[in-house]
Amino acid sequence: MKVKHSKYKNTGILFELLTRQLTSDTIAGNQPKALSFLKKHFNKKTELLKEYKIYHTLATQKYGKDSQATMLISTLLEAHGKLNKSQLRREKYNLIKEIKDSYNVNDFFKAKITDYKIMASIFNLLENRNATALSIVNSKVTLLEHITEKPTKITKDVVLENFNNQDKDTRLLTYKVLLEKFNNKYSGLEDNQKTLLKEYVNNVTNSPALKSYVNQEIKEVKKTITGYSKKVEDKAVAIKLNETKGMIKPLCKKSSVSDDNVINLLNYYSLVNELKTIHG
Repeated sequence: MKVKHSKYKNTGILFELLTRQLTSDTIAGNQPKALSFLKKHFNKKTELLKEYKIYHTLATQKYGKDSQATMLISTLLEAHGKLNKSQLRREKYNLIKEIKDSYNVNDFFKAKITDYKIMASIFNLLENRNATALSIVNSKVTLLEHITEKPTKITKDVVLENFNNQDKDTRLLTYKVLLEKFNNKYSGLEDNQKTLLKEYVNNVTNSPALKSYVNQEIKEVKKTITGYSKKVEDKAVAIKLNETKGMIKPLCKKSSVSDDNVINLLNYYSLVNELKTIHG
């Protein structure tokens, strides 16, 4: 059963989106407003931080027995009931207002969420006043299965792990070094290729804006190749260009931008740039 809920009111999702936005702002060299939001609204004096800790525990804690998971859920539901609800609503309202004033709210909230089903189930138990008895039962079952699920073994990336353990200043310095190395390594790329890579790196949330940008570029590339297929005199080249044109398709509504999409578009750019060099 699908749980209907508002991303705007889900504290776990708000925190995740802000941390992603912080990464995006840092990479892009923009003023990290998300950092000030996190410091202001998620500190030891706020009810938002208390609620976030409940979300985080329910989403990450693991137990081997159903009885332990049930006790965890009951204890945290009780703890949530003791929060100052009027203060919590006020804090959440102010946070959302600042997000709307600083970012494109549609792009901000349309980003894909890690463990969306889990976050929605937690919201349903903690905050959804209109939840039916059946939806509450389903949400509890979802959380029980999640908490007691055996974690899959993941091979740790030593470099990434060391990076995550560094303090904030060191991580920011690392970002700058990476960007400098990126610019040096790809100095031979054309402007359209650099712009695409910059958009892809900056949009860490894989936002609708990135998808819209890629689809617009695909449209322009296809249009350019179509023009050259009619212009070139070599029939064999014209046939190949028409075949290539037929392979270029925009991303569908349910798709998100992947590495393969970016690589393909970079290759199309190379073809277009070569055609411009040869045929003007």
